[in-house]
Amino acid sequence: MQNEYRRQVLKLGLTAAGAMMLPGLKPALADSNRQLARTIPSSGDNIPAVGLGTSRTFNVGSGENELAPLREVVHSFVERGGTMVDSSPMYGRAERVVGELVTDLNIGDRIFFATKVWTPGKSAGKSQMEDSFRLMATDHIDLELDL
Repeated sequence: MQNEYRRQVLKLGLTAAGAMMLPGLKPALADSNRQLARTIPSSGDNIPAVGLGTSRTFNVGSGENELAPLREVVHSFVERGGTMVDSSPMYGRAERVVGELVTDLNIGDRIFFATKVWTPGKSAGKSQMEDSFRLMATDHIDLELDL
């Protein structure tokens, strides 16, 4: 299991590093005032075009051996201009791990938070969103998908 975890973290790091080398992305991310974004046609809002997904890879325990490589990936991602972190209540501990790392790195103000609502009904959905805010240690969620 430890080897599988290492493979997942390595794939995540290589994917993030590879994304930074895409033509047109590296120069856009090198300028901290510019971010590669796409416009949502229906609203005209801009959202980051590249993000850091947390499915499986961020569903880890709270031990330093599990968090250290992810902390390094998140730090590198943000230092190179990345902002969007996409998570979900369906990803096990991923939202909690995001919150821990964002708090440890003191970067919450630099993150575009995205998550999902996976439960039917207004009351249950509201409760799930409140949990996401708490777990990700944020007072804002920039993108919420109702599934």
